[in-house]
Amino acid sequence: MPDPATGDDRLHRHGYSYYIDLSGGILADYEREELDQVTNRIGEPYPVYVSCQSMDAARALLREVLPGLDGLVDTNHYEILQSSKFLTLLDRYAGWDWRRQPSTDLT
Repeated sequence: MPDPATGDDRLHRHGYSYYIDLSGGILADYEREELDQVTNRIGEPYPVYVSCQSMDAARALLREVLPGLDGLVDTNHYEILQSSKFLTLLDRYAGWDWRRQPSTDLT
């Protein structure tokens, strides 16, 4: 649903607000090698950019939409993880902030 103030696409779910961009523009932020890595792993990507107000909001949405999805999650920390592995890490490390801590540092 477009936000009345900004016109941006917004999703309101479980008390949180999310900005969602399906335009594919996020791919411009990736190096060619990163895109090649993604294509080699899953084929042609269908990029979805999601922005939200907190890590709790992000966890709530990702736990809802990722199960059963054969895809990748960019942690924005030089890691691109299979969605199933990402969910396993979320369950195992409830307070994990993937933007600031690589999964390889989790113990």
